[in-house]
Amino acid sequence: MTSQISKALASTVSRRMTILVLLVVSLLSLHAQQSQSTMEQQLASLQRLEALQPDSIQPKYQQAVLLLGTVCSQPQDSKVQQYIDEAQCVIQRIEALQPTKATDRSDLATLHGFYYTALIVTNPQQNGPRYYRQALDSFDEALKLNPKNEMAKMLLARFNEGMNSNR
Repeated sequence: MTSQISKALASTVSRRMTILVLLVVSLLSLHAQQSQSTMEQQLASLQRLEALQPDSIQPKYQQAVLLLGTVCSQPQDSKVQQYIDEAQCVIQRIEALQPTKATDRSDLATLHGFYYTALIVTNPQQNGPRYYRQALDSFDEALKLNPKNEMAKMLLARFNEGMNSNR
């Protein structure tokens, strides 16, 4: 009799665990879908802002940071190449404005370094040796133009940390 109760209890626990696992997986999947659409919503907002201020660098800069940040945090995402290509187009739109202020040129150099970092993150074996020097040089240039560029400092620190952890 006790073994029948134990089997029934084990079966109930097993079913509950299965339901719990399915619930957790469903929630994680939903969260992933929401974060993806949230990123796309943020990007769309920045694109609308850029349309209102076509001569402004900041909406373009923020778009590129959002795209490249997504690539670096989710390098296995199916849209990675699309995000990299879009970031490159945004960077080219900033270059077309021919920024003259040192802070704007520093931001542009930071984006170049971030772009090379994103390329490395997507394929470290192939792109690491190819873009390592360009990423470092871009961050160095950004900090020479504006030593107070916090984004360049943070990205350079993370880049060095990532490269050191891969050794």
